[in-house]
Amino acid sequence: ALPAWSQAVAVVAVGAALVVLFRAHPSDTLWILGAGAIGFFGARAGALLLGPELGTFAGGMLVGLAGNLYARLLKRPSAVAAVPGIMLLVPGSLGFRSLVALMDDNVVSGIETAFTTTLVAAALVAGLLAANLLLPSRRAL
Repeated sequence: ALPAWSQAVAVVAVGAALVVLFRAHPSDTLWILGAGAIGFFGARAGALLLGPELGTFAGGMLVGLAGNLYARLLKRPSAVAAVPGIMLLVPGSLGFRSLVALMDDNVVSGIETAFTTTLVAAALVAGLLAANLLLPSRRAL
């Protein structure tokens, strides 16, 4: 097992890689790193308190709130900060495990994992929708 501090280093490294991958403006780097850290650690804390599905909901909501705050303060698209943060929460590895289980003729485990993947993805979307309800990215016209 890795030490606890290695998670923080990994989140910063992934955030920096996403800045390069999405070709973000250098001035947006701190916002992207912050949104990624808020989403990841918010999801971890939510998973400890509420379970993995609701933890993803909490992480998605926090990323959405950070992106909307970014949009309100800097008058730029909220996706600049939110999309890299969401990338840390997408359940891609669960979907891959589901496919591997199905290919290994472990149908029950594969379908169970696929259902969990769908539930986690829906929780992420619900968290983003809740964030838009709590703090819209733009003021009412």
